[in-house]
Amino acid sequence: MPIDANTIILYGALALLALVTPLFNVFFRIRKFKANGIVEQKPPALSVIMAVHDNANELERNLPMILAQKYEPGFEVIVVDESSTDDTEDVLKRLKKDFPCLYTTFIPSSSHYLSRHKLALTIGMKAAHNEWVIITDADCKPNGSNWLTTMASYCNDSHDIVLGYTNYEPSSKQFQRFERLQAFCYIIHSTMRKSTFRYNGNNIALRKSEFMAHNGFLANLKFLRGEYDFIANEYSVSGRTAIAIEADAHIIQDSPSKKKWDNEHIVYMETRHRLKHGTTYRLLYNTDTFLLHFNYLAQLAAIIYASITQNLLFLGCAIICLALTILIRTHVANKALERFGEHITVGAIPFLEVRIMWQNIIFMLRHLMANKNDFIRK
Repeated sequence: MPIDANTIILYGALALLALVTPLFNVFFRIRKFKANGIVEQKPPALSVIMAVHDNANELERNLPMILAQKYEPGFEVIVVDESSTDDTEDVLKRLKKDFPCLYTTFIPSSSHYLSRHKLALTIGMKAAHNEWVIITDADCKPNGSNWLTTMASYCNDSHDIVLGYTNYEPSSKQFQRFERLQAFCYIIHSTMRKSTFRYNGNNIALRKSEFMAHNGFLANLKFLRGEYDFIANEYSVSGRTAIAIEADAHIIQDSPSKKKWDNEHIVYMETRHRLKHGTTYRLLYNTDTFLLHFNYLAQLAAIIYASITQNLLFLGCAIICLALTILIRTHVANKALERFGEHITVGAIPFLEVRIMWQNIIFMLRHLMANKNDFIRK
């Protein structure tokens, strides 16, 4: 095949796609994000709140690591029991003997017509003695003994809410950890652009006064879950939302069961329609996803066409462009993974990136087929 103007344009287009589309990548967009905790300011006393229901095993495994935190200004942990039927009460009684900073309360089983989880968190908020409150869950544990200290470095006069990083424990599936980190990077980017859309973690600090002044979960109390998304979306204010990415600020969550994993994603498909700033957030995500797939499809189509026509020069160009795309995307993603202390097999990264869109399509279809009453407290 002679090298004419059209051939040069075709080669150039493939090379341009290979070089440019990997930059439409949230891992690349947050490369300049820097942590900015203010350690010079006197840290406040903290209240840690969690709502539990039949979480005896998780509490026994994870709660002592929260109660044993090293934090000089002082802290309290308030656990609100949603009328558990397992050994949750016994576990809490045992822990209270060793940790006087642990306080417990409960909501009656007769509570109806609203989210019991959000009601429990609201009760915990009202019971908190401190202005700054951190919300987490029973299946979560701090990454180290300085979790409260690191989160508190952001709890200052400049901020009203702090979003800490959460991921699943290292033994979890690679795809679960990769997808969660990618979603958190989109949260970082949206917050950098002054419009926090959602929050996919279990590690959020906010001012009690702000929560109470805005009537807590009143606007979404009927929806069963989505509490972290609603808090981040409703209470984040331009310039007053911090993101803690230091290793000491991380929360590690137990590996999710398949049922829990599926439910969380399907619930999000419902929740996202109730959140502000969704158009900008989804436009960015959809643009990145389209260019990711368009690039790969163009390169694979070029390889197939060159193979059929036996155009070895074009085949070599297409293969080089595909390899270049994979190399750049893998390098950019791996840099982000290292920054967050995540360990993913490098060769798996391109496949994990592609898989996310198809998984989301499956969850969207499952959400469409679901009974919408399943998302509302009856």
